[in-house]
Amino acid sequence: MNQKKLLVFIFAFWAIQAKAGIVSGTVTDSHQPIPFCSVYLKGTTVGTSANSEGHYFLDVVPGDYEIVFRSIGYQLNSKKISVGIDKVELNIELVEESYLLKEAVVNASAEDPAYGIMRKAIKMRKKYLDEVNTFSCRSYVKSTQKLLEYPKKFLGQEVKFGDFLDTLSGIFYLSESVANLSFKKPDKIKEEMISSKVSGRQSSFSFNKSSDLLVNFYQNLITLGNLSPRGIVSPVSVTAMLYYDYRLEGTFIQNGETVNKIKVIPKRKHDPVFSGDIYILDDSWRIHSLDLFITKDQQIEFIDTFRISETYVPVEKNIWMMLNSEFKFEFSLFGFRGRGLIIGVFNDYNIHPDFPAHFFNNEVMKINRDANKKDTVYWEKERPAPLTPEENRDYEKRDSLYIVHNTKEYMDSMDVGSNKFSFTQYLIAGYSTHNSYRNSTTSFAGPLQNIQFNTAEGWALTLSGRYSKSISEDVRKNFSVIAESRYGFSNKHLNGNLMFVHKYNSNNFGTYFIKGGSGVYDFNGRSGFSRLVNTGYTLLARKNWLKLYEKRFGYISHRFEVVNGLVINTGAEFAERIPLINTTDFSWISSGIKYLSNDPEHQETDTLHFQRNQSFIVDLQARIRFGQKYVMRPEGKSIIGSRYPELSIIYKKAIPGVAGSGIDYDLVQGSISDEIRMGLFGGVRYSFSYGKFLRTGKMELMDYHHFNGNKTIFSDFALSDFGILDYYRFASNKEYAEVHGEYNMGGLILNKIPLIRSLNLNEIVGAHYLFARYSNTTIVKNYYETSFGIEKLGLLRADFVLGFEDSGKVRSGIVIGLKLKISNGSVRIIE
Repeated sequence: MNQKKLLVFIFAFWAIQAKAGIVSGTVTDSHQPIPFCSVYLKGTTVGTSANSEGHYFLDVVPGDYEIVFRSIGYQLNSKKISVGIDKVELNIELVEESYLLKEAVVNASAEDPAYGIMRKAIKMRKKYLDEVNTFSCRSYVKSTQKLLEYPKKFLGQEVKFGDFLDTLSGIFYLSESVANLSFKKPDKIKEEMISSKVSGRQSSFSFNKSSDLLVNFYQNLITLGNLSPRGIVSPVSVTAMLYYDYRLEGTFIQNGETVNKIKVIPKRKHDPVFSGDIYILDDSWRIHSLDLFITKDQQIEFIDTFRISETYVPVEKNIWMMLNSEFKFEFSLFGFRGRGLIIGVFNDYNIHPDFPAHFFNNEVMKINRDANKKDTVYWEKERPAPLTPEENRDYEKRDSLYIVHNTKEYMDSMDVGSNKFSFTQYLIAGYSTHNSYRNSTTSFAGPLQNIQFNTAEGWALTLSGRYSKSISEDVRKNFSVIAESRYGFSNKHLNGNLMFVHKYNSNNFGTYFIKGGSGVYDFNGRSGFSRLVNTGYTLLARKNWLKLYEKRFGYISHRFEVVNGLVINTGAEFAERIPLINTTDFSWISSGIKYLSNDPEHQETDTLHFQRNQSFIVDLQARIRFGQKYVMRPEGKSIIGSRYPELSIIYKKAIPGVAGSGIDYDLVQGSISDEIRMGLFGGVRYSFSYGKFLRTGKMELMDYHHFNGNKTIFSDFALSDFGILDYYRFASNKEYAEVHGEYNMGGLILNKIPLIRSLNLNEIVGAHYLFARYSNTTIVKNYYETSFGIEKLGLLRADFVLGFEDSGKVRSGIVIGLKLKISNGSVRIIE
């Protein structure tokens, strides 16, 4: 054979091998299609899953195969088939599994055989948890979410979805993704999303994460994110016998091995446990498959039922890995009812991969920039489970609409309708106008939103506007211009300022801030004290807690992440600080109560309590998260968290002599914070900070370190807040420390009390402490606070608080409100 013929032969042979054959068909029982049946090549992990209508297809190179069809509740079926380059249709009918019950002694005290099986499975738990050191595989994830019912009106407004919802199928979200997934013990994950498809949003990227579907039931506690923060006890946990009853439903033979179907039954209805079926292999006592669920009895919110189904197959002798995983959920809230399905198919396993050095790092997932550029031909080849007709229709409709909706003409026409001005709406809620084609928004806050009252300004009206624009298609790269003017009707003074914010790098959070003008500010610059709450207390109870001063200033700062986990913020401000006094005695009540002065230190005498002064202050802040995990998306970096505490260092220097500045001090502060989840025992949050003024040449009260106090019944329950501490009184200008801690039991006690447990309340115990030293005195102040509260939905909260001072004074109070829990990205889980 000459060289030319040899080349022709080689290329022809390669072309035949590269040309895949397709095996497709429908899996049914005697009556109807079987949804989500596992279909795979025997002896391999090359496989797929049938869709919700029982249709499947399998893409293989030509050859002879034995194809296995397996579905929970049905007898396994396999067919030998020869596959060429043409499409082969193979329809399969599965027979419902017939279960045999093992012989058992009929005795009232006899134990169900399921207990013996489960004890052996629990004994083998650790072995199977640790048997695979590494693996890599290909994953496919599809997420479909539907809205089945919704009210005509919500909060008085007509409910309209437009093209967001397919009114025929109810689909409001449909996405698919394909990824390469890698794992290394004990918990290192690396995922690369190579393709992504989101219905109706061709420029977007899926939020699917295939590693989330690899729920390992050999773990003692199954964590399901925020769905159940305490976690759910696995049926093969070392403590499972304390939480579960078991019943042997029967056995069947599959590939020469005996499989036991065991009903999983909660011992107590409201414990954090699953219900359903788990299938255990005889002799090896490993999990063969499972179908388990939780309901609102397990204190999950918003979701009525959450179901997990998993199927495992052998990839090597005595080593089984997951082939299919399904999450099904139903939800209902405020008249909205729907369901969701997330399926994952894992195949092409390699359990002895040779990972290069430093392959695993803190980047747990990366989405390739071209992931959403794959065409229909690619998806027809890569998609392991065929789409249903309604999913096909959703793609066709939304993708066609996407093209129309992204034309300038359409965007302009839609903006004309949505940008209509209503004076009534502007007064109450504000007004915004959007240019969809240029991706810019101009908005104005409603005047009624910004009317306040305080004793220094009287009635004060703030008018503000904002212009924002995204840069190119990356919405995280943008700039904003915010203008604000404020007029006090009692002190007859107008203030105004302008701020420019430029987010220029979404990968390292690079942002510039420039702000200048004048405004009225709280002496405690850290305080989250609501101006609206102060208005109510002042007008209705003559309790003017808020103390203000005027500031004319110019400020510039820059924030960016130097390396992963280290964020640096630098800034400089020149300011002229001007004292304010009370200018009004107006109130809605006629009582003999006299307003306190605007002097936080001498509240009985309303005089100018500090001299007008200038300051020039530079600051450097560093936030450190060691081992910070993150996802790198094309539109920017997203932080997941860290198993280590978060550290923060702040250095401030007031430099005298710059443009008349007379303020002179140096401050350094360090803090540490963390959130630790303790499984069934809830979780703990804590923070500790210590600061010291290294030099105090000249300072005013707004330069002191203030602690966040509260004299009202309302709170947003930030961890660094004290519940009933006096405002301003403990401010330090020398040395200080504060400690805050909260233990959220997650319903550990209340869940066991009838009637109350149906409310899904969490118990919270808190402890807070401050220490303050002053430069001009030897007096050291200590304050202690403890709190006991309940929380609903992670938002609504009420606490009873006790406070203790060095003098022996004891105070108490009740605070209610919204718990604005903002995770610091530093979460550790203890099993």
